[in-house]
Amino acid sequence: MKSTTIQQTLNPIQLHLLKMFSYNRSEQGLLELQSVLFEYYQNKAKQQTNEFWKANDLNATKMEEIMYGHNRISTK
Repeated sequence: MKSTTIQQTLNPIQLHLLKMFSYNRSEQGLLELQSVLFEYYQNKAKQQTNEFWKANDLNATKMEEIMYGHNRISTK
């Protein structure tokens, strides 16, 4: 059986995080860093969602129509 090696390179963010992890080895530091990263990505997701809603002219009423409306297409 032939073995295949996959070579992956780390991006600059991954390299920076590895350097940061080498300085702080405490459990509390890890929890704080996880919290900061979670908040960062949560804010990014909110921003992208808001941009999507604005670009597609969505609002609560339209979302209710999409979720509960009967928008079936007849196949006949």
